[in-house]
Amino acid sequence: MRTARLYTSSVVILSLASLVENLAYALPMSYFPDYVQLLGASVAYIGLFTAAFTAANATLSQRFGSLSDKIGRKRLIQAGLLADVVLGTLTGIVWNWAPLLVIRVLNGVATAAVAAPSEASLVDQIPKERMGEALGFYLTLSMIGFNMGPVFGGAIQNLCSDVIGLGVEWSYRIPYFVDSFLAVIAFFLVWWGVEETRGKRSSEVTLKQDEHVELSKKVTFSLRILYISSLSIGFAVGFIIPISVLYFGDTFNATSLQIGVILSMSGFVGLTCNLLAGRISDRVGRKPIIALGNLPSRLATIALPFAPNLVSAAGITVFRSFGHNIAMPASRALRADLIPEKVRGKLFGRFAAFFSLGAILGPVLSTWLYDAYRFSTFKIPWLGNLVVRGTGIPFFVSSAMGLFSLFLVLAFVEEPRRTRE
Repeated sequence: MRTARLYTSSVVILSLASLVENLAYALPMSYFPDYVQLLGASVAYIGLFTAAFTAANATLSQRFGSLSDKIGRKRLIQAGLLADVVLGTLTGIVWNWAPLLVIRVLNGVATAAVAAPSEASLVDQIPKERMGEALGFYLTLSMIGFNMGPVFGGAIQNLCSDVIGLGVEWSYRIPYFVDSFLAVIAFFLVWWGVEETRGKRSSEVTLKQDEHVELSKKVTFSLRILYISSLSIGFAVGFIIPISVLYFGDTFNATSLQIGVILSMSGFVGLTCNLLAGRISDRVGRKPIIALGNLPSRLATIALPFAPNLVSAAGITVFRSFGHNIAMPASRALRADLIPEKVRGKLFGRFAAFFSLGAILGPVLSTWLYDAYRFSTFKIPWLGNLVVRGTGIPFFVSSAMGLFSLFLVLAFVEEPRRTRE
């Protein structure tokens, strides 16, 4: 371990940079489906934009993670952030949905260069016995940025459209220029304050050893189960991300600003437990905290389509996020507990790739289902003729996959024993 301290300058800067990057990424979430339709795409094609992003991310996450083990984490992170600057600007000036689809592919490449190396760099520099707490801190700042994004982007869009009077089209475009500016800030934060943990610090002997790291059979089996779990979670998350905005708009006539407030509020409420949950997982174990968070979150996903109004739907969304944020740091820490440092970037990238593979198929199927059944209703006789909206089908599928993933982790993953100080 390179340092006995937890909150070093590198850890804080990586977390702050992740906050800024996630804020930039989430800016257009409250209206992106509308922007795509404005550029000429139909509702059924919206899932392709998420799939294009995740396909590129899945293809390159492990490669970039492995590369960071050899040449260094920091330079890859910086390269990805610079690419985000250019791509954000291009997204704001594109005039047709087809080139936007290409840009989304390149966005996936840039994110692959940033995500796994960033998390690997952080884990390289923290005490093992405080892994959950450190990842809780990192994920808290990351999600603060992510949760600020929708309401911030919705506010910019509303300001440009209703106050300044730029019109709907340019009100959708302006936030992407803000996105690029924020990526510039993230780049300079990393350049200024992050310590390099691999690359030049590694000898040629170390690089050769990296390619022959032996994992025990128990660890290998647990990692394989976690790969399948990541694939399932990616499918579950991808199934509802592209249609959530459409659902709130179609079902409750919610505006972009209202949707942004709901998404941001749900995230911020969830963050109240993120750091604490990670810290507790350091003491009691990862799997109990994963179960404590994931089970109620998946049940809330089932309940969402039955919400009678926007306020109740917002409350369920908040509860769902609360559970998700309880489980998230423990889930990440469980992976880090099992993976040796020398192949950390490679295997973190592999996890990201499996998650992305699941998220490729999910959006395509969910938007097709949503488009096919958005105006339909169904009655369930054995539940007293309970009426179910057709728009709720993707939420039911997402919850089923999430519960399947939780079962795999609890039943088959062997958690390393806690070290006590």
